[in-house]
Amino acid sequence: MKKKRQTIFTGIGLWLFSIVFLYPIAMVVITSFKTKAEANILSVRLPETWHFENYAQVWEKGKILQSAINSLQISVGSVILILCMASSLSFILVRRNTKGCRMISRILTFGIIAPMAILPTVELLKRMGIYGKKLSLIPLYAALYLPFSSMLYSSFLKGIPRELDEAAAMDGAKGMGLFVRVIFPLLKPITATTGILTFMWIWNDFQYPLYLLNSSANWTLPLSVYNFYGQFSRSWNLVCADMVLVSLPVVILYFCAQKYVIAGMTAGAVKG
Repeated sequence: MKKKRQTIFTGIGLWLFSIVFLYPIAMVVITSFKTKAEANILSVRLPETWHFENYAQVWEKGKILQSAINSLQISVGSVILILCMASSLSFILVRRNTKGCRMISRILTFGIIAPMAILPTVELLKRMGIYGKKLSLIPLYAALYLPFSSMLYSSFLKGIPRELDEAAAMDGAKGMGLFVRVIFPLLKPITATTGILTFMWIWNDFQYPLYLLNSSANWTLPLSVYNFYGQFSRSWNLVCADMVLVSLPVVILYFCAQKYVIAGMTAGAVKG
């Protein structure tokens, strides 16, 4: 009986805690369908008339399509580079396991908590001739998320027996051929996890595009929201509609792929 009561109270507590997060989301979605006058109240009260034309207006004035293309190019390019670098680096560090490799692993751990220095980064990108371009963000994100991604891959790789490498080597697979044809196909769960997580982080990032993109033609979706809010700060219905449109792709991606995220994280934890 006591255990049953604890379960009930825990359930009630979790429901109340979830309302704290669900309320602002519901408010934004409902406000996006209101008139300007109704939206100024900022509540979850349903509108008298649902104004779907708000989204058409935002799509046209907010330049959503161009910003979405920019975000997609940057996110996909960064994720591909991160996955290639992190998987191959982790394979070398785990399989060799020398003193130098262990030191590199520790240095990568510090990379997770070390803050990025903006001014040296900007100067470096200027000397490379890519400052202000979308291309500048791809190596930046790769460097930022390489430590975290490498830790995930390393944890997973420790659960793959070395005997598999030896058997493949006896069949003639060596070096990158062994990694690409034998090992990498076994990394699908953690690759999906790492790819989805880094994609969402990069897609939602606002800070680095603000620093490094100096042309509105290259702006990502978070920057388009910032610009749109500056123009329509008194029209909360349009601002909320803009936020819904920007958030929708990554929300859909997560709900469609959350089983791969959970499976990859669980597998990595067990194998590590």
